[in-house]
Amino acid sequence: MYRKCTTERSAQNQRALENAFLALMEKLPYEQITITQICGEAGISRRIFYHLFGSKQDALYGLIDHRILDIESFRPDISNMALRFFLYWKEQKPLLDAMRAHNLWSILLERMVTSVLREDYDVWQWLRAEDPENREDILIFNLSGIMGLVFRWHDSGFEKSPEQMVSLIAQLMQKPLIK
Repeated sequence: MYRKCTTERSAQNQRALENAFLALMEKLPYEQITITQICGEAGISRRIFYHLFGSKQDALYGLIDHRILDIESFRPDISNMALRFFLYWKEQKPLLDAMRAHNLWSILLERMVTSVLREDYDVWQWLRAEDPENREDILIFNLSGIMGLVFRWHDSGFEKSPEQMVSLIAQLMQKPLIK
């Protein structure tokens, strides 16, 4: 597990280590990256690393989770949320590149779903969920599909514009999946 930072300095160190990790994933296979390399790239000691993260995988979770938290700023403006969502992920190309290169899509998706379920996101107002008992399942299904489109969009080199992606999502949300 990684720590929730209580000081500006520890938050800066945590972000520096996460950014160093991402920089290394752009150059090396995930399995070959060591904590020593992450610390060296960030210019931060191993002691501080272990104060902030329990392991390399925890640093990966922190990297992904903190990028997901950036999406939190989208919440107040639901009418433009989808557009801002796609613009955001286009800006996160280095993270998406690293996740693809190291076959870590499933971890990114799992952290995204976990984050949305854990946080107090008001997603229920735009997800049709007549059956309250299945609301989380409906959310997971929809979020997994949307993130699948983000992954495919990334793999296409972002051929479509964010606006075209929003249009696609709108079309998919209006049509029943199965007749």
